[in-house]
Order: sequence, then C-alpha cells, then structure tokens
Amino acid sequence: MGATAIALAAVQANAGPLDDPHVGDTGFSGPTTGDLTAVYWNPAGLGLLQGPQMMLGGSLHTTSVTVERSSIDSQTGTNPGGSAFPSSTGSATTHPFRSPFVPGSFFALGAGIGRRFGIAVALYSPFSTRLDMSSAADAPTRYHLVSMRLDHMALTPGIAIHASDSIQLGVATGFLFPSAHLVFDEDLAMAQGGPAEAPATSARYDLATRGVIAPSYFLSVGADYRRGRFALGIAYTSAPLGTGGAMNLPMDNVRIGAPGDQAMCTADQPDCLFGQVSYHLPSIYSLGSSWQASRRWSISGMVRWLRYGSHDKVSILISGPGSQTVLGQSVPDHLVLYRGFVDSLDVRGRVVFDNKQFRASGTLRVETSAVPASHVNAAAIDGTKLEPSIAAEMHVWRQLRLGASYAFRWMLPVDTGTSVFDPTAASTCNAARGDLATPACRARMDGQARPSAAGTYHMWQQTLTVYTTVGL
Repeated sequence: MGATAIALAAVQANAGPLDDPHVGDTGFSGPTTGDLTAVYWNPAGLGLLQGPQMMLGGSLHTTSVTVERSSIDSQTGTNPGGSAFPSSTGSATTHPFRSPFVPGSFFALGAGIGRRFGIAVALYSPFSTRLDMSSAADAPTRYHLVSMRLDHMALTPGIAIHASDSIQLGVATGFLFPSAHLVFDEDLAMAQGGPAEAPATSARYDLATRGVIAPSYFLSVGADYRRGRFALGIAYTSAPLGTGGAMNLPMDNVRIGAPGDQAMCTADQPDCLFGQVSYHLPSIYSLGSSWQASRRWSISGMVRWLRYGSHDKVSILISGPGSQTVLGQSVPDHLVLYRGFVDSLDVRGRVVFDNKQFRASGTLRVETSAVPASHVNAAAIDGTKLEPSIAAEMHVWRQLRLGASYAFRWMLPVDTGTSVFDPTAASTCNAARGDLATPACRARMDGQARPSAAGTYHMWQQTLTVYTTVGL
C-alpha cells in the first residue's frame, strides 16, 4: 500500500496562486449584492432575493507566463555562472464548455420566501490553479514545475433570514470535491555534489488523483446592513473543518520516470505506486460597501483577506512494492517543496450605471503578492497585480437577464534577487551527516535544498465571463 503526502500548506491572505478571484463575479456582484452569487460572496445577501431564480455562468480564463532564469554554475548550480537558460513560457486555459463541473462555471438555484427567508444552492470552484510549462527534458523550470492542476468544486447550500428591516444574516455550508495533478523533476545528483541539473540524472515525478474523492467541509457566515442609500456587507469563509484546514487527497495515479527514462513500474504492473496528498486551504474575510450616489449611479468597494499563512511547503512521501529497490535509495521517496506564502490583500473599486433595462460597470482591482520575491518559482508565480475590468447586462425580458464581463490582469514583473532555494544545501547537509543544527540541513528539511529559481517572472491573465439569470 503506497502513500504519497503532498502538504501544500495554505497561504496567508491573498487572492493569489490558489484563489480564483472571478468566482461568481459578474462585474456587479460582491459582499453587498442580493443575487444568487451571494452564496459565494456573502450568504446574508440571499435575504434580498425576490421569488425563484436560476443563474448559469461560465468564464474563459487564460494565463500566460514567461520565466527568464538567471545563469548558473554548471557544477554547483549556484547563481551566476556560465550556463545560461533560454526563456521558458507557460500557459493555461480553463472553461466550462465541455462540462459544467469544472473551474470557470457557476450554477445556482434559489428563491426568496416571503419577506423572511432566502435560500439557494450553488456549484462553483472557489480554488483552482493550472499551469503547463515546457515538458522537454531540458526545460529551465522542470525542477520546480512541468505542469500542475489543483481544482476544487464546491456544492454549497445557503440560507438567510431578515433579522430586522435593516439587517440580514446568512450561513452557507459547502462541500469541496478536490482533484490534483502535479509533474516535476528531481535532480538526483545534487545531494552527491554531481553536475547540476543534468537530465540524465533526473527523475520525473507524475502524481495525480483518480475518480471522485470524498468531500471536505467548510462554513460561510455573513451579515448585511442597509440604511437609506448605504449598504455594508461582511462575511467569513472557513478553511476545511475538522482537519485543521487541510485537504487529504488519495493519489491513485503515481508514476516516476527514473534516470534513462526507465519507468519504475513494468507494463504488467502499471499501478504499483500509490499515495495521498495533503495541503491547506485558506480562510477568507470579505468586507464590502456600496453607495447609491444618484438614481442611476452607484459606487462600491470591497476588500478580501485570504489567510494563506500555513502554505509553507509541499511534503511528498511515496511508497510501492518491495521489488522497486531504487525507491528510497537512488530515487527519493520523501521530498519537500518549499512555498513560504505570505498574507496579501485583494482590493476593488467599482462604478455602476443602471437605467433598469441596461447596466454597465467598471472595476479596478489591485492585489498584493502572496509570494515573497525570493520565494517565487514556476510552481508559485505571484506579484503585485493590477486588473481593470468592464461589464454590461441587459434585461432581455422581464424574467431574463444576459450579461458579460471582461478582465485583464497584469502582474508587475518579479525579479527574485537571491533565490531562497540553495542547490548546495543537500550535499552540504550530507557532509554534515544530517545534523539539523546546521543551516544546510534545516534548509533541506524545509524544502529549500533545490535548484535555484532565481530570475525574472512575467504573468498576464484574461477572463471573459458570460451569464444569464432567469426568474422562474
């Protein structure tokens, strides 16, 4: 029985590498809006629903990255050196056009019941991250990332009650269904002080979930206050409950390509490696307000704080049958990938024009980075980001509304400076016989004894969302 444990510990406060900042965002929604997206933003907003409604939306989201790694010394792997790298590019695209049960989709049903209650249930993906770098054997980023997919679909029922004429209170309970796929290389010669980043002495790890996984659970609570032209909304969404914020995923599809491109499992033994992946997700705090400046114009703002502080490393354990004698010897069965995320904020300001038959909005969003510059690598690219967006919605019929929005997000280029990853730490720790009192062994224990990720990172993202709301 195999065990693969990847602890992608959570990140403190940021709409960063795991968070999907466009979930339920039609260009008009937020912590103070009383529509079906309130299941995600602030369940108290469900108290403002009028009659039965259905909402169906989808987003086409594209990501493009460019990595310009700094040169390294071909023997030690340290920066700078005589071995230069070409620029490496990566991309990812998510859309719900093949299936509604994937990131980028939003489906909800709900209703206002009299003047006392509002209920709804929604399906969406609050956390997802995807990126494919070059899969060539000499790809500059391969020791941190070849490709990754980390998705979570949430099925969330919610209810709100009118506590008074001005105050609504709401609660939602969510069920998270995760899936993951992670591919990267391991430099097997590094610990022995051999030539740095040599494809002939590298192993490729390919770890994936298979099938439907038992869900984790989370809770959202919120309040909505309205007086005259002013509205204020506040909400809290927990990390997974009962596990200290951790997700636990069985990894039933594990493959390791040993040096020489020799698979560790034979053709008649394709599933000889198994495992489990564990990682943390953040809790989220949201605060929003809106002001009806005139009959047709309103302004709103919101701040989101995502508690990603425990997302400090990814710990991987692998086991298999006794016949695989190289596992745990020349091919590691225990690896730690360092992340070290930090808190950040997602701040948005919005102006809305509404003439009842048509409305339009413009939003400016600013995010601080979830990843310190020295920690950035191909598997965790993040920096300060700017995102302008526009949206429009038409009342096609009394019970039917159609809308669309477009957002362009640009990350300010990140120059890592001196990378936190030290390729000499593994061999230095071996020479010290694993003494954890030495800085090199502590670095290896924390997952920093890996090839340097020093360089300059660029990222662009675009999101096109279309949706419809129907009164039933």
